Amino acid sequence: MKLKRLEAMLMAFAASAAMPATPAQATLMGRDINGQAVANDSAVFLYDTDLDITWLRDADASATAGNTNDPWGLGYGGFMTWNAANSWANTLLVGTFSGWRLPTTLIPDSSCSNADSSGINCTGSEMGHLWYTELGNISGVPTGNTGDFLNLQPFYYWSGTEFAFSPDNAWYFEAGDGGQGAFGKTTTEFLAMAVRRGDVAAVQVPEPGTLVLVAAALAGLGAVRRRATAGASGNPLSNEKRPLALAGIA
Repeated sequence: MKLKRLEAMLMAFAASAAMPATPAQATLMGRDINGQAVANDSAVFLYDTDLDITWLRDADASATAGNTNDPWGLGYGGFMTWNAANSWANTLLVGTFSGWRLPTTLIPDSSCSNADSSGINCTGSEMGHLWYTELGNISGVPTGNTGDFLNLQPFYYWSGTEFAFSPDNAWYFEAGDGGQGAFGKTTTEFLAMAVRRGDVAAVQVPEPGTLVLVAAALAGLGAVRRRATAGASGNPLSNEKRPLALAGIA
C-alpha cells in the first residue's frame, strides 16, 4: 500500500511540474514572442480564453510590415483584397508561430440585429465577440474601445468566411461602429487581422528547471519500482532498510 501511495505521489508531482499554470478566470491574456505570459500592454499576442483563440495584438500588422496601400487617404495602410488578406494571414510567421488565418463569421447568427446575420450586435463572429464582449464596445459609437490592441483601426476588416449566396463576396466586420455584412472580394479597401486556434503558451516546452524536476520525479519512481521488483524476486537487498524519497512516508 505504501509503495502504491508513493508511486501516485511521484506521478502527480511529475504531471503538475510539467503543466503550465493558467489563471482560472480571464478573457484576454498577454503572451510574448516566445508564448510566455506577460502583461497585455507589453504582449505580442492576446489569448481569448472564451473562444480559445490567439489574436495578433497588432491589428494592422500588414501595414506595420510595409503595406502602404491607403485608398481612402486615412493615413494608415494595410488595405487589400480578400484573397490577398487570406494569403497574408495564412503565410504569416510571428516568432516561431504559424497557423494564422482571418477571423471567422458565424452563420447563422441569431444575435445580429438582422435576420440574415448582418447588422449590429453580432457577437457570434470572432471579431464581433472581440469588439462587443471582450472590448465592451457599443454599436454605433464611432470611436470604440481598442483595449490593449495596437493599430485597431475604426474601419472594415475582412472575415475569412465566404458569403454563401454569392461566391464573389465575403463577410466583413466594421470596427468603427460594430456592423457586419458582406462585400465583393476584389475590393482593395478592407483591412485584415490575424488569429490562430488555441493558446500559443500551450505549445511551449517546459523550462529546463522544470524538466529537471520532472526527470528527478520519474527517476525516483523507477528506482522504487526496481527495488520492489528485487524484493519480490528474493533479492537479499530487499531486506535492507531503504529510505524513501519523500519525507513523511515510512
